[in-house]
Amino acid sequence: MKRLLVIALSLGISLWAFGQETIEVKGMKFSYQVLGDEIEIELEAPTMGWVGVGFNERDDIVRSDLYLFHVVGDEVEGLDMYVVGAGNPKEDTELGGTMDVEALEGKEGGMHTWIKFRLPFPSTDTHDFSHRAGKQFWLILAYSTHDEFDHHSRMREHVSFTFEK
Repeated sequence: MKRLLVIALSLGISLWAFGQETIEVKGMKFSYQVLGDEIEIELEAPTMGWVGVGFNERDDIVRSDLYLFHVVGDEVEGLDMYVVGAGNPKEDTELGGTMDVEALEGKEGGMHTWIKFRLPFPSTDTHDFSHRAGKQFWLILAYSTHDEFDHHSRMREHVSFTFEK
């Protein structure tokens, strides 16, 4: 009986870590974990301003699925956006789409902002990137020194990436 419990616990631990990865780009960390039909993402950046992540089939900010977050006081706010043109992101709801991001928690301190949120995996909103395990895409990581979402990023990098499930 003990052996069966040890095997079950080992299997459970292995399944929990399945599809989990962390990368760091220019001081910003991106972590994810696939949880069935959702993906849980954590962002951390050396800023007290907003943090953001985008997804695109091309190495471009235009036509990307973009999510921006900030922490003000104890409140976390997130936006689900689509970039229609250079410097012209629009909230999905303005374009007839839906707000598909679920901000779970966030905090600021020590000149860092940390956010945890969930997205559908995949989404049915036509303005969202259609995430699929094993599909290569461009991951866009960015942060600003200000909380206002209309303030430009201080750092933005594009990285070729693939979610493993």
